[in-house]
Amino acid sequence: MTITENIISFAEQQGGSFKKKDLLQAQRSDALVNEASLSTLLGRLVARGRLVKNGWGEYALPEGYKPRFLVRPQKDAMDIGNALKERYPLVNFCIWDSFCVVPFMLHVPNVNITVVDVERDMEATVFDALKEMYTQYIVLPHPTKNEFYTYGDSKDCIVIHPLYTESPLESFRGLQVPMAEKLLVDIAVNPEFDYLQGSEVFTIFERVFRSCSISRSALLRYARRRGSIDSIQQIISNIDLTTDYD
Repeated sequence: MTITENIISFAEQQGGSFKKKDLLQAQRSDALVNEASLSTLLGRLVARGRLVKNGWGEYALPEGYKPRFLVRPQKDAMDIGNALKERYPLVNFCIWDSFCVVPFMLHVPNVNITVVDVERDMEATVFDALKEMYTQYIVLPHPTKNEFYTYGDSKDCIVIHPLYTESPLESFRGLQVPMAEKLLVDIAVNPEFDYLQGSEVFTIFERVFRSCSISRSALLRYARRRGSIDSIQQIISNIDLTTDYD
């Protein structure tokens, strides 16, 4: 992300308002910007209407602002991701879990699915490693719908998929996670989320689009990479959207 995007992300994580001194401390920890540059950037964001100034050194997101849907995996998924990163530091992968969409669901599932998307030539290696390290989980490499219902439907599991090039990703606590646009396509396409792919997936899409800032262009671009552009467009055309998106 750019420094500007980092500032907006920081504001979102702080509940919409923040103090410049706290932002400066966070940015310094990442060695991104000095105080003078940060003041200039904050002034520009205020001038553009992306932030408002509430007082001396205090800023907030504007009223009516729609936050990005920030994908934040649960601790178990983070632990799995950190273990993979330590074991294979040069491997490109992202990680998330089904809890990420629970706030937008009508029916909460009784099992958790952790999804690991990894570069294709490392799928088998990562499968073997996860199966060795996490014997308490069912580990399924790129399962079909029938394979998932046969082996992974009754307990927490780890599902491995290939990481598509140009997938929309971002960083969370040192690990790559999907951006919302990728996550939405994946839950509509991946076989392990077949239980969502009736009315539930329409509910999730509608609630996410209404409450969060979603880039339709990024979503459809990734859907095209996955060969699912028609099905994703059909979902979007059949939900009630009251706001225009890019």
